[in-house]
Amino acid sequence: MRRSSVAARAWRALSPVCIILGAVVLGGCGGSDSPSAGSGSTQGVGNSGAAASATESTNWAGYAITGTVGGFKQVSASWTVPGPDCSGGGAAASATWAGIGGLKVGDLTLIQAGTEQDCNNGSASYYAWWEGYPAASKDISTAGNYPVSPGDQISVTVSSSLLLFWDISIHDLSAGWTFTTTTPFLAAGESAEWIEEAPLEIGSSGSQQAALANFGQVFFSALTANSANPALSDDDRIDMVDTKGNIVASPSAPGSGGDSFSVCFGAGSCN
Repeated sequence: MRRSSVAARAWRALSPVCIILGAVVLGGCGGSDSPSAGSGSTQGVGNSGAAASATESTNWAGYAITGTVGGFKQVSASWTVPGPDCSGGGAAASATWAGIGGLKVGDLTLIQAGTEQDCNNGSASYYAWWEGYPAASKDISTAGNYPVSPGDQISVTVSSSLLLFWDISIHDLSAGWTFTTTTPFLAAGESAEWIEEAPLEIGSSGSQQAALANFGQVFFSALTANSANPALSDDDRIDMVDTKGNIVASPSAPGSGGDSFSVCFGAGSCN
């Protein structure tokens, strides 16, 4: 689950146990890089039975494939950064990412990387990030000059050989920069995902899901899982729905090669 930086965050100090265990198990906890206790949990997805082939989620739209524990050690994708329609004013957000974990019931680990496209009082903002959930996301603009603009071509890879240390690469082909980092993170590795998300906002009053920004359409391509074509099928799709079960974002059918698809904002069909 993407934790948005739209809202100001509340943090707590590191404990000795967190210092010892957090760096390996969660990729860090407490301090200025992690949320305080009780600030939210992975929503993942849940099948409501309303559709024959699609899983429904209140915060994810896209595709995911599943396997056994330790089954996924690499995921990658490319996309064009969408430009959200912020003309309605107010605050809204959308996050575009590829990741491993957080899908199956009981799997509270999720390692992911992507871009975020936010609206605040009619203005749009953009940045790239990575996250080892449940630790807070890392806005990479704080680590150097990594500008993100609408229309940029982004390529993301998340990979590990032992499911304990993860290599994360974010490449902006349009702006000409590449960000890489290695982080300790113990992941179950039971699923691989390519998602457009309504992220979680962490604020001083707690956490809440952000309103989904009208991102229009995002095209995911060059998808891999374990360095191979994931061969997506319609059974792997996830529709985002509101609390009444109405579709608010949905993916297209997979491309003919099984390694591409689009996600569209709104209840209409996506092609």
